[in-house]
Amino acid sequence: MRPLLCLSIIWVACFTACGDDGVDISSSAGNVCSEIAEVACHNLYQCCSEGEIEDFLGVSDPRTEQQCREDVRRLCDRSIARVDAAIEAKRARFDSETMNNCLQALVAPSGTCATVESVLPWAESCMDSAWVGLVADGSQCFGTFECSSTNSVCAPNQMCTARPTAGQPCGAVACADGHFCQAGTCRLQLDEGQPCSSEIQCLDELFCDFAAAPSSCTAVRDGGQPCTGNTSCKSNQCIPGTCSNSVQSCFTNSNCSGRCADDNSICAQDNQCSTGQCSLTATLCTSPLDCAGVGNTCVFPVRCVPGTCMGSPVCTQAQLVIDYCEDALGDIPFPVTN
Repeated sequence: MRPLLCLSIIWVACFTACGDDGVDISSSAGNVCSEIAEVACHNLYQCCSEGEIEDFLGVSDPRTEQQCREDVRRLCDRSIARVDAAIEAKRARFDSETMNNCLQALVAPSGTCATVESVLPWAESCMDSAWVGLVADGSQCFGTFECSSTNSVCAPNQMCTARPTAGQPCGAVACADGHFCQAGTCRLQLDEGQPCSSEIQCLDELFCDFAAAPSSCTAVRDGGQPCTGNTSCKSNQCIPGTCSNSVQSCFTNSNCSGRCADDNSICAQDNQCSTGQCSLTATLCTSPLDCAGVGNTCVFPVRCVPGTCMGSPVCTQAQLVIDYCEDALGDIPFPVTN
């Protein structure tokens, strides 16, 4: 989850609307806090108990719905002051359509305070921030959220600066898209068919196929295709032996988990069983990426032995019980302000 403005945590939980759908949402940079307050307090007074309302507002005495709107609006105004300054200075803009769609998606059907769904109803509508950076690389910024490129950060010199690419140092700052950090240096992610030793080395939509000899970056597989692990499937669900067409809750009649060779404890990777040692430098490691130099690899004294899945998988459609008084905590994205 992206970082949120600190005070927003208190009241964002209440945005999942309960009761009537009659909240008129029409947000702008100037009234967004009033719109947030209207939705939040409508939901609070439809679905939450008095004690929950007081907890959400951080008060110890009852509030009317109008007082609730005033409280939430003030909290919101303070929490987005830095964003408002960025908009006024033309370093960011407000996307009303994004905010409107998100708030509207959080309004539950009439009379509903809890429902059962396979996914959160607002998941897609609330995935993007309504605040968009306008600052180009090389220009002054006061927070990364002001930078127009998702591959840029607001550097200590208060300039939007591109994230490091191949051959540049990394660690404190993540590498640009299409790169990964290895032994303190950004490297290009690998294309399909190239040899790999870790998932992060492969481009998006590829996985490191350790079942191949040698292991190589391979396209993730569609439902119905054979698999050896979740990362090899588009659905991220190997159920086992075959990629699922969608995310489901699946199990088999025997344990499919890997086991540590020494004590039979459950594991997924070798580094969960023991700490490795670089073959050429004798330094401790937890991944091949920790060992710099040609031919230098991480050797683990205790290996994770893959599980052998037996029996036919049994799958059920995933179900979520969604409580519209509580479950939206943190789900409305706000801009990163660091």
